[in-house]
Amino acid sequence: MNSNVCHLLQTGGVVSCYLSDSSGTPVESGIVCTVDDKREDVKVKTSKGQEVNLQKIWIKKEGFIVVQVTNDSEQCQSIPIPFCLNERVILCAPEGTDIVCKTRDFNCHVSIDCQNGVYRGMTIDLDVCLDVQVSAGVAIEIYGDACHPREILANNDCKDKGSIRPLPRISVNPSSQKRIETMEQNKRTQNCTHVAKVYDWVILKSQKTIRKSAEDAPFICDRCALHFFVPAVLVCERTISGTLECNGERVEGASIQFSSTPDIVTFSPDPAVTDENGHLTTVVTVPPGTDTTNIEITASSTINGDLVSTTLPTIVLCLAEPCILTLFGSETMTCDDVVSGRVWCNNTFVPGVEVELTANPPIVSFDPNPTITDGMGDYFANVSIPDGTPPTDVEITATATVNGELLTETITVNVSCESECELTLNADAFITCEGEITGVLTCDGAPVEGQQVDFSIFPSVGQFNPNPVMTLADGSFSTTLTIPEETPHLSTVVTATTIVGGQSVGRHINVHVECLPVVECPCKFRIGISGNAAPATVDVVSVGVPSTLTGTINVTAVQCFSASAMCNPAVDNFNVSFGSGGNTINFITGRRIEIECDGNTFARVRGMARVTGNVLPGGIYEVTITCDIGTGGLATWTVNATDFSGNSFSTSFMAQINPATFIGDCQDVP
Repeated sequence: MNSNVCHLLQTGGVVSCYLSDSSGTPVESGIVCTVDDKREDVKVKTSKGQEVNLQKIWIKKEGFIVVQVTNDSEQCQSIPIPFCLNERVILCAPEGTDIVCKTRDFNCHVSIDCQNGVYRGMTIDLDVCLDVQVSAGVAIEIYGDACHPREILANNDCKDKGSIRPLPRISVNPSSQKRIETMEQNKRTQNCTHVAKVYDWVILKSQKTIRKSAEDAPFICDRCALHFFVPAVLVCERTISGTLECNGERVEGASIQFSSTPDIVTFSPDPAVTDENGHLTTVVTVPPGTDTTNIEITASSTINGDLVSTTLPTIVLCLAEPCILTLFGSETMTCDDVVSGRVWCNNTFVPGVEVELTANPPIVSFDPNPTITDGMGDYFANVSIPDGTPPTDVEITATATVNGELLTETITVNVSCESECELTLNADAFITCEGEITGVLTCDGAPVEGQQVDFSIFPSVGQFNPNPVMTLADGSFSTTLTIPEETPHLSTVVTATTIVGGQSVGRHINVHVECLPVVECPCKFRIGISGNAAPATVDVVSVGVPSTLTGTINVTAVQCFSASAMCNPAVDNFNVSFGSGGNTINFITGRRIEIECDGNTFARVRGMARVTGNVLPGGIYEVTITCDIGTGGLATWTVNATDFSGNSFSTSFMAQINPATFIGDCQDVP
């Protein structure tokens, strides 16, 4: 019994079948049609009651069929399976006629029986459509006019008659000339020719079910499979990994070569050599200064003289600067808002960097200032706009020094504040597990009592109790923010909002939070989509405008993954790329806040990522990715992303998993 084909079916294998010769080589028309020489006369009445003689004919259709199960890089193939169909048909086929049949159409459907992961047999349903024609050679008479050379043509309208060149004459010998003269006298001639006369023609459709046991129709799964994992977006430098196996066994010591199209990245090592568990790794380096580029990466090896290869698409980029400072903010700010950004060097996020914020004209203030990047290199700061400020364009500049290098970034926003009410908000700059949030609501300098205040935090890493709260007689309010255990050091934005006289009044403050001890890796996983592409429909809200786009998506996430019996907390990356015509949305260089696994079929990561493309406003987004693997490797995927300004991305779709996908506990080995 062969269990490899069952494993292939469980991991997304697709079943197909085709006509072949006796050795299994595919053939375009592999059905041999033979007609029994014996013809039995039968009397048949026509619709008008007339009795005619027809012939009963036996036709045999035989050939071979091959069943195969394949995914992106593996294949199991059956031996050639013979079939034979005998068909009786009544035709007008008297003695002396020839019967010719040929395949018009062929379809097959295969159901493979696997019990407890073991191949037991298969059922094949065949649909064969044949053209059957009865004909015989006959002589027919044809009458026609005689042909003779036409007269010479001359163009009398030409201005320069001397330039006319007469057409060449056709020479005719005397005997031919006499025959032409005779034909001209008779005008019409009688001709005799041989043609095929069709006596009958039918289209014959046959159906047959073939049942074969595993012993009678074994599968050959001796093809090697090279699985490797490429992220959806590759920034500057990343390690890619995979496995090589033959006949279900991992292959040690195989040489794996790498290439890309276009050839703009390098691999080290190249070739890579598989270890004792068949694992392979190489580092992909994107040259500095590379803009966003679509490429394909191919891994290949030659095993026992056979070439094994897998090609996957991805997006690569690497900005020219060794260190980068980004700055994001709403185009329009009213009374109170937030700016955010990220600092990273050589594809590594830099924590603990002081970022100084300035404004020109200096009519707004920032809190905190300077602000400090968190463990993922992110920073946030509140922007306060004084009451009575008319709409004004302001340049906001962020400045930081990293490794002695001065980094700066500037954006232009339009600020205003004509509210008569003000809401203040206070909290410790660093909250460990639990902290108090307080504030005061006033209008025209007087406290406002009994007003509801709602709280939120971005990214969503804590809970407020109570939420909402009511202001007291002095306009004050308070709540407690609780941060869940295992939360790493994060920079967050706490927001309080209320509605006074139909007008929204709010305040943002930047708070760093954490709650140790941190169990960074409760599990590990490496998830991706088969072929690095799947169709998807996404819902987008950009600057308050909702839209729906249909296109192609790629999702990858590698969290705490190690090929050994351990988790590696340093492995932390997720990416999403989506394209629809000329529209692109990419969430790149994602870093986790938390991960979750359920058995070996469900994985979830929630974290922060930067958006690029031409649909969503730039900035830092909270992104949640889930992968729920079902039967046959078909998974339900969800991606949800939002920033604190109301821009969002949401999709749910189904797609086969990459064969290198793995979900498990830290001690599990892929």
